[in-house]
Amino acid sequence: MNLRERAESDLAITLEGEWGLPVELVDPAGNEIKTDISGNELRGQVIYEQIKINPNTGEEMVVNEPVITLRRSSLSRVPVADEKWVIRYPGSPSESAEKVTGVLSPTRAPDGSTSLGIIRLFPQKVRHS
Repeated sequence: MNLRERAESDLAITLEGEWGLPVELVDPAGNEIKTDISGNELRGQVIYEQIKINPNTGEEMVVNEPVITLRRSSLSRVPVADEKWVIRYPGSPSESAEKVTGVLSPTRAPDGSTSLGIIRLFPQKVRHS
């Protein structure tokens, strides 16, 4: 096994293992994705805040904008830019936390690395009126 294969294989531990949280996706056709391609619960890394630079002051600030990182090889379908996906993830770093519903950001496309086998999603919370 070469180093890239090993790194992708290790995502089962680093993203989906004990540090991972349950994530649910709904694709543009309305199909719910709650399990990975092996039939296990879909899990990924959920980071709840990001550090951004204030354009007016140049200072770093912490903003509540989650980033969800998933293993590409665990997905039956990988989200791409300009698609409408729903993302459900725990509202806090607890397995049993109430799920927050978000949509794939229309202003920030999914990114990641096919070389490392990950995809990062940037959900925007759904506001109910």
